[in-house]
Amino acid sequence: MKCTYFKNMMIVLLITILTLYTGFASYCIAQETIGKISGRVVDIDGHPVPMLPIFIAPLEIQGGWATDVHLPYGYSKLLHAKTDGVGRFTITGMPPGSFYFGALPYNIDKHLPHDFEKNLEDYLSWDYATLNPNYFDAFIANNFGWGNSDFEPDVEIISVRIQGITFYLYRNEEIAFGIDPGAHIQNVEVIVKPRMRVRGRVLFKDGTPLVNTRLKLNAKFHHEGGSGGSAGNPWTDENGDFVHYLDEKIHTGFYTCSVEYQGLEATVEPIHLAPGDRLDGLKFIFDSEPISPKPLPPKTKPETEKLEPQTKQEQPSRPKFNEVWIVNPANRHAYKRVPCETIDDAIAQATEEKAHLVTINDVEEQKWLNAVFGYEFYWIGLKRLPAVGALSKRAKKWQWHNGEPLTYQNWLPDDYFSESWDVNERDRVVTTFSDGKWYAVSPKSVIVRMTKMAIIEKADVKIKPSSKKK
Repeated sequence: MKCTYFKNMMIVLLITILTLYTGFASYCIAQETIGKISGRVVDIDGHPVPMLPIFIAPLEIQGGWATDVHLPYGYSKLLHAKTDGVGRFTITGMPPGSFYFGALPYNIDKHLPHDFEKNLEDYLSWDYATLNPNYFDAFIANNFGWGNSDFEPDVEIISVRIQGITFYLYRNEEIAFGIDPGAHIQNVEVIVKPRMRVRGRVLFKDGTPLVNTRLKLNAKFHHEGGSGGSAGNPWTDENGDFVHYLDEKIHTGFYTCSVEYQGLEATVEPIHLAPGDRLDGLKFIFDSEPISPKPLPPKTKPETEKLEPQTKQEQPSRPKFNEVWIVNPANRHAYKRVPCETIDDAIAQATEEKAHLVTINDVEEQKWLNAVFGYEFYWIGLKRLPAVGALSKRAKKWQWHNGEPLTYQNWLPDDYFSESWDVNERDRVVTTFSDGKWYAVSPKSVIVRMTKMAIIEKADVKIKPSSKKK
């Protein structure tokens, strides 16, 4: 018992050392192998979209969840570009990894506080353990009047075409893609469409506009099949105008919009909107003399006091599948990282997704997987076939989960982790912290119990039929 425990602890210690080493090495490599992406942005009719601020941002995948960048806190993580007069863009400085496309408001440069990025840099440099995105959002709102809703773009991305294959967004899911070290992805086509919205002006009864301040807006939606609503906190400009984006609907219905400000309220008559409509000219009039906007408080650092202890709540169930597939532009295959209890669990998830455990055919694919998913214990699709007939039990006949033969190899030595199990009992394979190299494991290996993720792959990525006008 003591020997087994000591052996397991040594394996864990070695894994920890490898994690620190490869993490430092991959960081150094990333600094020297930045890539770029270029292409154009067009509307659904194929017309170029000029002067549109767009970005790519890292898509973090942790524990089966795909997480996009939280704005405004994560603003510094965005790699920006603005399309030119014919909709073309180039974004540089991309480290290896997985990314997604996004758009920003046309007026982002005008309305973003001039010292916003410096304040963000200062905030992130403060060494307080309790600082978090929610504190920062409150800090920016209190000091600059700027909030998350002000990053909402006027368009939504509906598809991205990379290396000749088009991927469509479903229910605002991100389109993810992977970047090899130093890669240059060219001729990307991003298709956008205008978002459903209303635009209005807020006035006092004498005609004075309510300028440069935050409102509370409610939009209630009614149609034959039901009702719903949306709320927001739009910012009025120097003319008292604001814009509010509505959740895209599939039904035509009536909207009742109201705005509130310092105890005042104004409502407009119900308006009839169809999916995709954009309505201008709403006018909200407060029955009051003009009220000056409240001044912003003096600038202060974010709150840093410790959070109150939270009562333990039931955690939401972890999704069975990661919510995004990440596309390798080199072979047009899609890959996903899934949480799993066992390799059989991983195979079941792959089968349900009409996919298979990942097949690694060459060094380029191995490097791409390392860059996108990092160095961890991942189940891959390599399995040793049982000996039959005259085939020696010592022979290692390996085959991939999708039936392909083994052509490329990336093994660690059999004794790398100093496990005592017979080599012939090792019939499954994991990638490791050591540059993603492969290691064969037996069902009794401690590494099996430590491997809780798998990479799955599919080549026949389903493409949603395009609604683009001919």
